[in-house]
Amino acid sequence: MLSPDWILFLFAALLSLGWSLVNGMHRRSLSRKQEILSAVERFPPKTGRKLVRLMAPTRLKDRINHATVIAGCCTIICTPIFVVVMILGILPWWQPPLLVIAGTLAGAYVGELVFNSWGCGLDLPEQSIDRQSDDEPEGRTASQQP
Repeated sequence: MLSPDWILFLFAALLSLGWSLVNGMHRRSLSRKQEILSAVERFPPKTGRKLVRLMAPTRLKDRINHATVIAGCCTIICTPIFVVVMILGILPWWQPPLLVIAGTLAGAYVGELVFNSWGCGLDLPEQSIDRQSDDEPEGRTASQQP
């Protein structure tokens, strides 16, 4: 039999893993990719690239950010559960929030980095090699770097 701390951790991890898997299935859908492309076309190129990085991340940094957002949402969903566990005194008051946060991060990172590591990204067709990186200041391009 699992102890209450493992039950709470596994519940949070499975919730965020499930969310990540469903999100990955939607991101792999060709029709969803077409919807994203048509929505992004209405924005300036730099804004469009940022939206694509948010909605269909391809870089590791963006995928980790995406997984962290999923973990945060799942932590909010699990809040009533860990508050009840804290009030009932099943675990020391400081353990439930930490277990939920650790569980949601673990589940979301596993889901994003292992299961959603292929076919979920979306590259804009008009992107060029000389385009300005989203991480660089406005006045500098990749060709002007020292």
